[in-house]
Amino acid sequence: MKTIRAALILFLLLGVTVGSVYLFTRHNATPGREVPIAAPTEHWQNEDAEQRNKLARHQWVEQMHRAAPDVDWREVERDNGLQRQQLRREAIARHGRDDDSRWTETGSRNLAGRMHAVALSANGDSLYGGSSRGGVWKGSLWGEGWRPLSDNLYGGAHGLAVAGGLGGDPEVVTSITDNGLVNYSEDGGVSWHWPSGIPASLNEARRVVRDPADPDRVYLMIRPSSATVLYRSDDAGRSYAPVLTLPTPAGDFWLDRISGGAVYVLAGNLLRVSHDQGGSWVDVGSIGVGSVSGVVLTASEAGSPTFYAAVRVSGVWSLYRSLDGGLNWEYRHAINDFWWTLCASIVERDIVLFGGVECWRSTNGGASFTRINGWAEYYGDPLNKLHADLPGLDCVWTGSDEIFYVATDGGLYRSDDGMATVTNISLEGLGVSQYYDTHTSSNDPDLILAGSQDQGYQRSDRANGELPRDFTQLISGDYGHLTSSNGAHDVVFSVYPGFVLVQEGEDNPTLPAWLDFPAGENHSWLPFILANPHDPQGYYFCATHLYHGHWTGGSSVLYTSAAQNFTEHGSNYLTGLTIAPSDNNRRLAVTDTGKLWFSHDGGVTWIYSGYEGPDAHYFYGTTIIHAHSDPLLAWVGGSGYSGPAVYKTTDGGLSWRPVGNGLPATLVYELALESPDNEVLYAATEAGPFRYDDDDGSWQYIGGTTAPLTTYWCVEGVPAANLVRFGTYGRGIWDYDVSTTTGVAENPAATEAPARPVRALAGYPNPFNPRTTVRFQLEHAGTVRLEIFDLAGRNVRVLHAGQLVAGEHEFVWDGLGHDGQACPSAVYLATVTVLGHSESLRLTLAR
Repeated sequence: MKTIRAALILFLLLGVTVGSVYLFTRHNATPGREVPIAAPTEHWQNEDAEQRNKLARHQWVEQMHRAAPDVDWREVERDNGLQRQQLRREAIARHGRDDDSRWTETGSRNLAGRMHAVALSANGDSLYGGSSRGGVWKGSLWGEGWRPLSDNLYGGAHGLAVAGGLGGDPEVVTSITDNGLVNYSEDGGVSWHWPSGIPASLNEARRVVRDPADPDRVYLMIRPSSATVLYRSDDAGRSYAPVLTLPTPAGDFWLDRISGGAVYVLAGNLLRVSHDQGGSWVDVGSIGVGSVSGVVLTASEAGSPTFYAAVRVSGVWSLYRSLDGGLNWEYRHAINDFWWTLCASIVERDIVLFGGVECWRSTNGGASFTRINGWAEYYGDPLNKLHADLPGLDCVWTGSDEIFYVATDGGLYRSDDGMATVTNISLEGLGVSQYYDTHTSSNDPDLILAGSQDQGYQRSDRANGELPRDFTQLISGDYGHLTSSNGAHDVVFSVYPGFVLVQEGEDNPTLPAWLDFPAGENHSWLPFILANPHDPQGYYFCATHLYHGHWTGGSSVLYTSAAQNFTEHGSNYLTGLTIAPSDNNRRLAVTDTGKLWFSHDGGVTWIYSGYEGPDAHYFYGTTIIHAHSDPLLAWVGGSGYSGPAVYKTTDGGLSWRPVGNGLPATLVYELALESPDNEVLYAATEAGPFRYDDDDGSWQYIGGTTAPLTTYWCVEGVPAANLVRFGTYGRGIWDYDVSTTTGVAENPAATEAPARPVRALAGYPNPFNPRTTVRFQLEHAGTVRLEIFDLAGRNVRVLHAGQLVAGEHEFVWDGLGHDGQACPSAVYLATVTVLGHSESLRLTLAR
């Protein structure tokens, strides 16, 4: 923490406040146009922090999505997203867009998150950009007039191609993701479709490119299984046929970006070419290495062409070059900071770049590289310095000139001088921020604080009649768990992976302190904290023990620890804490393995409830809250891939029962109540936004036909504005109007799903011994999970997990559990989950 403390001293000496923020202006974009941007922010991290945090963040995300060994949570969420996408497509076809939607996009409009790729429009006058979870956007070549095209598309856009669009035909936009999603739209993003001719399930979509020689020809490289296959489309991306199967998963391809025509494929160490659109192939040359596990291919048209290949052997990346069109190759350079991002200039054959945390440029054909800028330099000049982390790098041809576009975790950049300089073109209107948390002031619903990934700790004080609104980044990094004693912004605590940030002052805030974590403790990457309701300068810190921290001024904090060690019963640390608003002596806590604890004496003593969420469900407690009025009523939410995702207690934590009916198998990131007067429960989940209907005991999807199909990470009630505020992971902050919805069922046109997609659920015989047949009828085709649970909510057996057609189905349960052992006599629940809805049937096993 020495680096942090030294920076803090400098910070205090400079007297930096939000009120001193000034504006930079972009003069070199479109002539006559000036775009104000936020003042540069500060960072207090050392040079290794970005790389360390990237790895730790990935581990943290995997831990949150705990699932049984045979359950792939990514595949589950892929099915959830595709089902929701299909339902929305059907709803729009039946009823059109929901023009009077309860949803409003709040921000940010000026602090972009992770971008991945670009593609030019068919006539070259517009730019399409692909983002991580914010989907596809369209704007000018300078990033003006950004507008989203894919709020009805699940999964984001890691690669793009735009075909057609000439002679009166519509433009066809193809979006791919690295986890194997391929979709196209020919109506400007209103609807998205899976192209015909390719498998319905893919491991990876590697690259998609339109052939400049033919506006309707598109090449797509995918990996359906272990093999990599190149496909060609002759109808702008609506359908495909395979043209080459590679004998290795390590493959990539390249086309001339000016004239197209010949297709070059690098399969492992062998370069091949086709001059007849994949009809026949000729070996060109081989790179002199073996056991290749990964390749990235690019080239400069200035040459025969001049090829560059990044090749991974034994986990090490190296750059090779060919000056004779791929016949002979030479080693050029070791690549240490590499995220599969490689690009060469169209007009200068010696300019080649690669990217990882930072971007590296060579002007001598890869013999040596210089860094464009250090990642920390962004915070002093966000207009002209690259943000950290580069998922994508493209060079496009406008008909007379080349333009480089750089996709970073902080938006999109343009360069017109071969990457000698760059300009940020995502400082206005590109709403792809990734938020971990929001905190709206209880004094003023117009005052919003937000913690984001990579775009730091943010604040917005007024919308000024414009939505989405601008946010100001007060400090860089990853921030979550924003909390204050009274709900206002007088003193707000939040967490960065390494310290607790303090904000002081609601109207003219400062950042006066960075507080150390408790020494020698084990905790999650972004450990949960909760403000002390009776101490404006106090907060609780979840670790192996539960700590109370009291900020004593400067960067000093006094920690006191509860006696209880929460590693008992197989846990590592606490991940959630709640204090009953109506009785502060009533407290509940949850651990990383879902162990649920309670205290009835203000946290002096803690008792393990015996309920684990339970651990056998691979439940990971990420959120736990009390009711406003009843100190005995509370809910906990977490990973629901191998069991229910939400549990409820009505006796102060002594016992818990699942309340997951209607939720798909998903991860619940956060739970929140609408207001103290209307204690309606809402959930922000990987599968979207949900509201719990206490009358029928089920969850309802509330995304309508307007809210984006993406991950919803956080939720809070804002009763003063009659709304519930959601933060998404890739599509900014969205508000849900509750002024007319409390206690009222969702508009059928907006629910996107039939009321009961599962009908006639029955079991015969019942009671049974030793087997019974479960029957049900599906109204629509989709991915279906048929599972057996005991009354404690434990998953006993998965009878089916996969696609089923509409109609009647039946499955036999032989009374055995996952382990093949006979289950004891008891009452069990057979639960069918499809299209975000669940139906359950009680089955009695009487041995």
